[in-house]
Amino acid sequence: MAENGPLLEVRELTKVYPSHGRLGESTTAVQHANLSVNVGDTIAIVGESGSGKSTFARLLMILETPTSGTISYHGEVVSGLKERQLREYRRRVQMVFQDPMSSLDPRMKVHNILAEPLRALGIDVDEGERVRELLTSVELPASAANRYAHQFSGGQRQRIAIARALSTSPEILIADEPVSALDVSVRAQILNLLSGLVRDFGLTLVFISHDMAVVRHLCKRVVVLYHGDIVETGDTEDIFQNAQQQYTKDLVAAVPRIRVVRGAAEGTPGQT
Repeated sequence: MAENGPLLEVRELTKVYPSHGRLGESTTAVQHANLSVNVGDTIAIVGESGSGKSTFARLLMILETPTSGTISYHGEVVSGLKERQLREYRRRVQMVFQDPMSSLDPRMKVHNILAEPLRALGIDVDEGERVRELLTSVELPASAANRYAHQFSGGQRQRIAIARALSTSPEILIADEPVSALDVSVRAQILNLLSGLVRDFGLTLVFISHDMAVVRHLCKRVVVLYHGDIVETGDTEDIFQNAQQQYTKDLVAAVPRIRVVRGAAEGTPGQT
């Protein structure tokens, strides 16, 4: 694979879902999207519900087939390849989903959940040792390996899902709204965990979110999607301070701001 240039590159990517029935209209979820992801990037793809974010993530994972356009990894086009030709891509690009229970087999104990990608891709490692390493990396005890996913809290299940995504030692982690279903306190813990893992393992992160406050905490670059179109891109702080598009300004304006409540004890914050 080519070593120069972007790690992941999207060119004119479009996804159209055909109509159902004679009177139905086709739906364009992503259209003519262009994006370059470099090694070590932390990029957020943001937008409201229905903007095409999750479809974009599934296209990057090649869980969906683009209607047109290309996705290249290390300079080689991977969109359109057959499943058996995607072996290395599947190993090096992994995904964390919004709902961990949708990606964790309830019939499997955690050991097998974490070992399954290793077996599927034929990665020759000591399974027990690798599972212990993965659980440690997401701050879960080794004893978790002998339990089922339903025996854990939502935050713990998301830790397991993250560990599973890390099992193949990926270069790129695609996280699709991974904290939106969690309580606020748990959300902060998972975000801090993700931030530490990105740093410690040198991961490249593509983070899908509608929450600009979360994005500001975690990502250095922002890509704004509106009805499938990329309408604005830029460094995160530039977007927050000097957004050019009204849609982006509205997203930024929706972020809660901390203020001091008059008459409250010193240091007690309130939200506006």
